[in-house]
Amino acid sequence: MIKIYLAGYISGEKIEECIAWRKKIREHYDNWKGKEKYPIVWLDPLNGQILNSIDKEGLKSAIPSKALIMRDFNCIKKADIIIANLTTFGADRPLIGTFYELAWAWYLKKITIIITDEIYYKEHPFIKDTGIIMNSVDELLNSKIINYFYKGLHSAIY
Repeated sequence: MIKIYLAGYISGEKIEECIAWRKKIREHYDNWKGKEKYPIVWLDPLNGQILNSIDKEGLKSAIPSKALIMRDFNCIKKADIIIANLTTFGADRPLIGTFYELAWAWYLKKITIIITDEIYYKEHPFIKDTGIIMNSVDELLNSKIINYFYKGLHSAIY
């Protein structure tokens, strides 16, 4: 079993979009070609009751900020793979939390997959040299890179 952390933008105003891409990835692997469910543990900062208390900007919730930071850092430590979506869904607020998570992942030498179609991010050395870059969730799923890492980390087949 492997653990995958889903890092990315969080905003009460864009909550549907923030949830949708994560759900698409999880559902893809929960029903892999209708045959097999990959035993992946999804570490998702948008799980549980937190959804009901996220403010419009995504900066406050019922959970104390130090608790959020500690939980997310520990999720990064536990994860085998980090998927970081750098899409802000048209919002202006920067991805400060996600950039922290990328830095933690790099420091901890985690496998990191970055989803972005922004040329600025693709060419920035702090992004392009820290992970595998995909243009979209669909490209990620079609590339089968998660399958590659899953089989290498979980169950080598000869």
